[in-house]
Amino acid sequence: MSNCPPLQDILVLDFTRAVAGPFCTMNLADLGARVIKVEEPGIGDETRRWGPPFIGDTSAYFLSLNRNKESLAVDLKNEEDLALLRRIAKKADVVIENFRPGVADRLGVGYKELSAGNRGLIYASVSGFGQDGPERARPGYDLVIQAMSGLMLANALPGGPPMKVAFPVADVMAAMFVGQGILAWLYRRAQTGEGRYLEVSLLEGLLATMCSVAPCYLLTGEDPGALGAGQANIVPYQVFATEDAPVIVGVPNNRIWERFCRAAGCPHWLEDPRFLDNPARNRNRAVVLAEISRVMLQRPAAHWLQVLEEYGIPTGPVLTIAEIFEHPQVKERGTVIDAGGLRMVGNPMRAAGVETQYLRPPAIGEQNTRIREEFA
Repeated sequence: MSNCPPLQDILVLDFTRAVAGPFCTMNLADLGARVIKVEEPGIGDETRRWGPPFIGDTSAYFLSLNRNKESLAVDLKNEEDLALLRRIAKKADVVIENFRPGVADRLGVGYKELSAGNRGLIYASVSGFGQDGPERARPGYDLVIQAMSGLMLANALPGGPPMKVAFPVADVMAAMFVGQGILAWLYRRAQTGEGRYLEVSLLEGLLATMCSVAPCYLLTGEDPGALGAGQANIVPYQVFATEDAPVIVGVPNNRIWERFCRAAGCPHWLEDPRFLDNPARNRNRAVVLAEISRVMLQRPAAHWLQVLEEYGIPTGPVLTIAEIFEHPQVKERGTVIDAGGLRMVGNPMRAAGVETQYLRPPAIGEQNTRIREEFA
């Protein structure tokens, strides 16, 4: 059995910046691919300046998205630099870009141009709204996508303002989809020798993952409205206040509901037709949640966490970012890794016998000399 990383022979030419593209290519690099990140000389990826916090003169944001890569600083309007990129593309397995639709073609690094000299090239485009359609040219930042997708209103507390998810969830989901697509077409290429063009939009990527919200409208015509910390189709499945701190309670089926009623000291709920099963609890959501909230407020969080765990109820504390990184589970698993002196969250994909290598993100153009010599 080989202990080599699965993508060790894959070369990726990476024209992406900001979040979705770099998150995708970092995952490919963690799996062993060689990723050559193309950056503008002296400026680089815009996320290098998305701070504070900064580590030296580079933002923590950029560092979190660009480990295990090489940086090539080139001028895309310079013919010699374009010729270099085309030579790299002839040997590349994957090219990925997240320019606005049409820009890569105008710059001379689009699919038609680069695949002409490389039959097996997998070329991936990431955009905000897709390569066609009336919104194709609209800037596709995560904030815009969260608002337009319906997520911010669904994420709001009832009667409250729209609520953004704290991290760029649209970017991250698009990155996961495009990475999955690249791996799938690399597999197919191994059988046919043929490459493929593929594209993913942030909007469609986010809509595709809203599996508990989107069907509420698509299959019934009813907008689920503001859900806050709740769930569109499971009751209870949310945060509850206690005497001193919030806790999570999740009851996805009636076996757990029966145990929860006994854990809460309320076996009479089992006889209430309004609480009979999950559909009934959904129809009577306000009453059910009011009753549970009243009971939960009578005891501190430590009591509920202990009792609910004893009864096998899905539960947990509501932690800060600092608290989760000090949690015994995170420490025991080695979730935080060292990448050239930088503490980062490691790649969650773990394969038996294969240790992921973590290298510090590059400075702008750090590998220029070596790459230019290699592809001269």
